[in-house]
Amino acid sequence: MSRENVDLVRRFFDHLNATGEFLWDAIDPEVEWVIDPMALLAGTYRGHEGVKMFLARIEEGFDQVRFEIDDLIDAGDSVVALGRTRMHGRGSGVAVEQPIGWVLRVRESRIVRSQVYFRPSEALQAVGLADR
Repeated sequence: MSRENVDLVRRFFDHLNATGEFLWDAIDPEVEWVIDPMALLAGTYRGHEGVKMFLARIEEGFDQVRFEIDDLIDAGDSVVALGRTRMHGRGSGVAVEQPIGWVLRVRESRIVRSQVYFRPSEALQAVGLADR
Protein backbone atom coordinates (compact mmCIF):
# COMPACT_ATOMS: atom_id res chain seq x y z
CA MET A 1 0.00 0.00 0.00
CA SER A 2 2.93 2.39 0.58
CA ARG A 3 3.62 2.93 -3.13
CA GLU A 4 -0.03 3.85 -3.57
CA ASN A 5 0.29 6.32 -0.68
CA VAL A 6 3.26 8.03 -2.35
CA ASP A 7 1.35 8.17 -5.64
CA LEU A 8 -1.67 9.69 -3.88
CA VAL A 9 0.44 12.40 -2.25
CA ARG A 10 2.19 13.12 -5.57
CA ARG A 11 -1.23 13.55 -7.25
CA PHE A 12 -2.33 15.80 -4.38
CA PHE A 13 0.63 18.19 -4.83
CA ASP A 14 0.53 18.06 -8.63
CA HIS A 15 -3.18 18.95 -8.57
CA LEU A 16 -2.64 21.70 -5.98
CA ASN A 17 0.14 23.33 -7.97
CA ALA A 18 -1.70 23.01 -11.30
CA THR A 19 -5.07 24.31 -10.12
CA GLY A 20 -4.52 26.08 -6.80
CA GLU A 21 -7.17 23.77 -5.35
CA PHE A 22 -6.93 20.84 -2.98
CA LEU A 23 -7.75 17.39 -4.34
CA TRP A 24 -10.72 17.03 -1.98
CA ASP A 25 -11.51 13.45 -2.98
CA ALA A 26 -8.09 12.48 -1.60
CA ILE A 27 -8.72 14.10 1.78
CA ASP A 28 -10.77 12.38 4.45
CA PRO A 29 -13.79 14.48 5.52
CA GLU A 30 -12.56 14.21 9.14
CA VAL A 31 -8.95 15.17 8.32
CA GLU A 32 -6.73 16.79 10.92
CA TRP A 33 -4.50 19.50 9.39
CA VAL A 34 -1.70 20.69 11.72
CA ILE A 35 0.45 23.72 10.90
CA ASP A 36 3.85 24.33 12.54
CA PRO A 37 3.67 26.47 15.70
CA MET A 38 6.19 28.88 14.14
CA ALA A 39 3.80 29.70 11.28
CA LEU A 40 1.66 32.79 11.09
CA LEU A 41 -1.42 30.57 10.69
CA ALA A 42 -0.30 27.93 13.21
CA GLY A 43 -2.88 25.61 14.62
CA THR A 44 -4.95 22.52 14.04
CA TYR A 45 -7.73 22.61 11.48
CA ARG A 46 -10.29 19.80 11.44
CA GLY A 47 -12.40 18.44 8.63
CA HIS A 48 -12.88 19.84 5.16
CA GLU A 49 -14.47 22.99 6.60
CA GLY A 50 -11.53 23.65 8.91
CA VAL A 51 -9.04 23.18 6.09
CA LYS A 52 -11.10 25.46 3.83
CA MET A 53 -10.98 28.11 6.56
CA PHE A 54 -7.18 27.73 6.71
CA LEU A 55 -6.94 28.09 2.92
CA ALA A 56 -9.13 31.21 2.98
CA ARG A 57 -6.78 32.74 5.56
CA ILE A 58 -3.80 32.03 3.29
CA GLU A 59 -5.60 33.65 0.33
CA GLU A 60 -6.19 36.79 2.41
CA GLY A 61 -2.46 37.37 2.69
CA PHE A 62 -0.99 35.77 -0.42
CA ASP A 63 -1.96 35.93 -4.07
CA GLN A 64 0.43 33.16 -5.14
CA VAL A 65 1.31 29.95 -3.31
CA ARG A 66 3.35 27.09 -4.73
CA PHE A 67 4.67 23.93 -3.10
CA GLU A 68 7.91 22.67 -4.61
CA ILE A 69 8.42 19.07 -3.54
CA ASP A 70 11.93 17.68 -3.96
CA ASP A 71 11.37 14.29 -2.38
CA LEU A 72 8.50 12.02 -1.37
CA ILE A 73 9.48 9.37 1.16
CA ASP A 74 7.49 6.26 1.95
CA ALA A 75 7.12 5.99 5.72
CA GLY A 76 4.61 3.15 6.04
CA ASP A 77 1.17 4.65 6.62
CA SER A 78 2.62 8.13 6.08
CA VAL A 79 4.42 9.96 3.31
CA VAL A 80 7.02 12.63 4.01
CA ALA A 81 7.19 15.45 1.48
CA LEU A 82 10.35 17.57 1.58
CA GLY A 83 10.76 20.83 -0.28
CA ARG A 84 9.73 24.43 0.06
CA THR A 85 6.75 26.73 -0.09
CA ARG A 86 6.94 29.86 -2.22
CA MET A 87 4.44 32.63 -1.62
CA HIS A 88 3.88 36.16 -2.85
CA GLY A 89 2.30 38.70 -0.49
CA ARG A 90 -1.02 40.01 -1.74
CA GLY A 91 -0.63 43.55 -0.45
CA SER A 92 3.09 43.78 0.17
CA GLY A 93 4.37 42.11 -2.99
CA VAL A 94 7.02 40.43 -0.85
CA ALA A 95 8.18 37.00 -2.02
CA VAL A 96 8.57 34.41 0.73
CA GLU A 97 10.32 31.06 0.55
CA GLN A 98 10.05 28.61 3.43
CA PRO A 99 11.71 25.17 3.66
CA ILE A 100 9.06 22.63 4.54
CA GLY A 101 8.64 19.08 5.68
CA TRP A 102 5.17 17.66 5.45
CA VAL A 103 3.99 14.37 6.98
CA LEU A 104 0.77 13.09 5.42
CA ARG A 105 -0.84 10.03 6.98
CA VAL A 106 -2.92 7.96 4.58
CA ARG A 107 -5.66 5.45 5.37
CA GLU A 108 -7.90 3.75 2.81
CA SER A 109 -6.58 5.94 -0.03
CA ARG A 110 -7.30 9.22 1.76
CA ILE A 111 -5.18 11.71 3.65
CA VAL A 112 -6.39 11.54 7.24
CA ARG A 113 -3.76 13.74 8.88
CA SER A 114 -1.33 16.33 7.64
CA GLN A 115 1.38 17.96 9.70
CA VAL A 116 3.55 20.76 8.32
CA TYR A 117 7.00 21.44 9.79
CA PHE A 118 9.13 24.49 9.00
CA ARG A 119 12.21 22.38 9.69
CA PRO A 120 12.21 19.43 7.26
CA SER A 121 14.39 17.43 9.68
CA GLU A 122 11.50 17.50 12.18
CA ALA A 123 9.21 15.83 9.63
CA LEU A 124 11.74 13.03 9.19
CA GLN A 125 12.15 12.76 12.94
CA ALA A 126 8.38 12.50 13.40
CA VAL A 127 8.28 9.28 11.35
CA GLY A 128 11.49 7.79 12.77
CA LEU A 129 13.74 8.66 9.82
CA ALA A 130 15.96 11.23 11.54
CA ASP A 131 19.12 9.51 10.28
CA ARG A 132 18.13 9.88 6.63
